[in-house]
Parts: sequence; structure tokens; C-alpha cells
Amino acid sequence: MGAETANTLCTIFRGTTTNWAGDTVDNNTPFITGLPVTLVETGKNVQDPSTPTPRTIRQIYCSVPRFAGITNDDRIMDESTGDVYMIIAVTTPPTTIGAPVDTVLQLKRVTANSA
Repeated sequence: MGAETANTLCTIFRGTTTNWAGDTVDNNTPFITGLPVTLVETGKNVQDPSTPTPRTIRQIYCSVPRFAGITNDDRIMDESTGDVYMIIAVTTPPTTIGAPVDTVLQLKRVTANSA
């Protein structure tokens, strides 16, 4: 990937903190800002397993530079939309030519924006 396919810039949030009640919550202090990534919605499923309320499950693909060292405990915010995503899976595909490859993430949006 690299900058040639990046379609947005993201902020990476890492770690947890304690709130006023002593509960562990996500830390909203940026770990990395302005990281060029490829972020694409690859599909969606509408399911209604047990209630009359429709639920849309979106499939989000994200490719990030390997040097960022993203872990599955991090969160990603799309700087252009403000959407925040949790990381479901982190994968580093094999390379056939020995060159470094980007890390591929499977994401789930956790912000409550409409659309």
C-alpha cells in the first residue's frame, strides 16, 4: 500500500484509563495522528435474528503501514468523518518477494453516526 492507495488519514488510540467511578475505560489520547490508511466498506448484511428491529452489520477493510505496529487493543478514528472503529482482527499477509507488506485490519464501527 503506502501513500499511493491511502484514502484517508487516521488517528490511533491506545491503552486504557480509569474514569471517575474507578472503571476502566478506553484512553482517548492519540497514540499516532495523521496515519495514511486505506479504509473501505466492503459489504454489509442486514439481519433480524430475534427482533423486529433491523440490524446492519458492516464489513470494513483497513490497510495500514506495518511500521505503525497496530494491535487488536487499539482503536482507529477516521479523521475525515470522525468515525471510531474497534479492531476485530489484525493480519500481516505473507509476502512473495520479501518486501514489507501492510497490516490488514478487520474493523467494526463503534460510533453512533447515522448512515
